[in-house]
Amino acid sequence: MLRAPPWIVSALALALSAAPAFCQKQKPAALERQQKSRITDLAARWWKARPATRFEDWSVTERAALEAEARALGEIPEGTSAEVIELVWQAARKNCAKLSLEKSKLVLETPYGKAWAYVTGSGKHEPLILGLHGGGEDSGSADEPRDTWQRKGALGIYPQGIKLVHDTWNTVHGERFLLSLIEIAKLQLDADPDRIYVAGFSMGGTGSWFMAGRHPDLFAGASPCAGVFMASPKSQLATKEEVLAIQHGLVPNVRNLALWYFIGEADDHCFPGTYLFAADMLERLRKDDPEGWQAVHCWQAVHFKTYPGLRHEFPKNEPEDALKFLFQQERQRAPATLVWEYARTQSPEPDAGDKVTRLDTHSFYWLRCKEPQDRQWIRATRTKNAIELVCRGTAGGEKGLTLYLDATLIDPAQDVVVTLAGTEIYRGKPKPDFWTILECMDERVEKSMVFDRRIEL
Repeated sequence: MLRAPPWIVSALALALSAAPAFCQKQKPAALERQQKSRITDLAARWWKARPATRFEDWSVTERAALEAEARALGEIPEGTSAEVIELVWQAARKNCAKLSLEKSKLVLETPYGKAWAYVTGSGKHEPLILGLHGGGEDSGSADEPRDTWQRKGALGIYPQGIKLVHDTWNTVHGERFLLSLIEIAKLQLDADPDRIYVAGFSMGGTGSWFMAGRHPDLFAGASPCAGVFMASPKSQLATKEEVLAIQHGLVPNVRNLALWYFIGEADDHCFPGTYLFAADMLERLRKDDPEGWQAVHCWQAVHFKTYPGLRHEFPKNEPEDALKFLFQQERQRAPATLVWEYARTQSPEPDAGDKVTRLDTHSFYWLRCKEPQDRQWIRATRTKNAIELVCRGTAGGEKGLTLYLDATLIDPAQDVVVTLAGTEIYRGKPKPDFWTILECMDERVEKSMVFDRRIEL
């Protein structure tokens, strides 16, 4: 029998001894026991301290102290972010203030007294439809959207306006109420955060456009039917030529959101002028950025239709077509391109009887701004590890901006390069850290739109 030369035997033995390092699967990264314990403890204390609804504000000193602790925990090992997110989520579910369902109604305590919403469906990771009623001064009932915007296999929430005034959903109390309901639906009713839709008719349409433009990153789609925009010289105008301007900080922000809505040209309750004006705005935006605010041929599209002779009513096949379209949509978790126009003051402003102020939003998809300025405009485009920023009207260029990222958006082994108007302003490898995860989860109360590393400019 032939024998192999000794040098071949030695080489083979060496190769076999080294094989496990290359052939065996690497064990997934895991947190150390002490780090896991610290994260679990801090997450529990965070959610116990966090206000139960958006009607309450954090204690500034308590939040600052907890944030300092979270930042001090520092980096987490690459590959452990999913474990950390689950730990924080379970802490949220265990330690948040529970709100009760009373005869299919969700009841909240607010500075205005009890507020409530009908709830239909079972949850269990179902999509959520948030249906807003119409009406105005001293009129409006949650029975209307509950009958109009229900869909089998979906969780439905249909709030009753806290104060029945014109444009109640756009008010300071209306916005806080709706944001509270969305958070409760995700945290306590197990709604799917990537399939949340807002819809309404008349005043409900006005409120749906407001929520879609102000918080597009919360939704997969919106159906703001037969409403108006807050506008100058007034909202109720029959033609677009009469409109001088509409509320800023709404229309540009829906670049990555699916919309299906309509207006009747003979509508004498919600005159069509502001919707027609906004449609022209969308056309101008598309010309400069053809990949955004998509027209009807795109799977995620802006479908807007006008109906000659239609008064204040649903046209044939609506809202069935709107519902069918909406429930085909999923949220874009981290669009490659963002356009964010900010409005510090939204109409209607608080009146003498209001007990809360307007929420000051700071996050927009994977962007955050520490001190947003009224009418500031930011465009952010991410191409692999390159991020290009264009900023107008900010307090100091890119200063105060935070970019949230994770390993699904970039190659963590390579530098991320950020440019502003063609000039490089950052180059480095951001690492996952606990505070970024906690801050993202606190912002939207969910597990989906959560990032694990940041670039603070």
